[in-house]
Amino acid sequence: MKSLRLLASIAIIVSLLVACNSSKNTTKNEKNSRKKDPAAAEAAVKIGHMLDLLATDLIGASGQKAEIVRTAEGINITFQPDFYFESSSERLTADAKGVLDDISSVLSRYPYTEIFIEGHADSSGNQWNNKKLSEMRAKTVALYFKAHDVTADRLAIAGYGATRPIESNSTPEGRRRNRRVLVKIRANEEKFLASQAPTKVSGGK
Repeated sequence: MKSLRLLASIAIIVSLLVACNSSKNTTKNEKNSRKKDPAAAEAAVKIGHMLDLLATDLIGASGQKAEIVRTAEGINITFQPDFYFESSSERLTADAKGVLDDISSVLSRYPYTEIFIEGHADSSGNQWNNKKLSEMRAKTVALYFKAHDVTADRLAIAGYGATRPIESNSTPEGRRRNRRVLVKIRANEEKFLASQAPTKVSGGK
């Protein structure tokens, strides 16, 4: 029995090593394929440049009232409810509307992006109510963007309640950080690249 267990353990270790090497080879192959495809590399540069410009514009529009982070996937904007919403409500404050006006104006100038809005809560209180409130806050932001020239087909929402904390809920500051609306902005690569393609001019004789 001991020898059978030993053989089984060896087989598991070997399979894990093979899987690890296979994963590394796949990653290397993906990088090499990008290097060999100049068009894909050029497209990635264009998309990255567009997102860099958008991030810079959003930082200026937010007036330091939102956290703007440029990520590998796109841009994340974090709104803290203490500033943006009335207490225990999805209603926007007057100050929040001024900031969202400026952010909406920027987003409307970058039509080749998709915007996913997440509502989050801390773990205190009734969890069903927390989830509902987080969803309603995300919806409020989406509707505000839509009313300010950000088209509906670019927008999606979700309310996660307290299921995705970024800090411990054991401290007041941790709970404050967990109560947030997170706006994820990603490039619609296909539409953006199509917009960058040279326009063909048809001529007749």
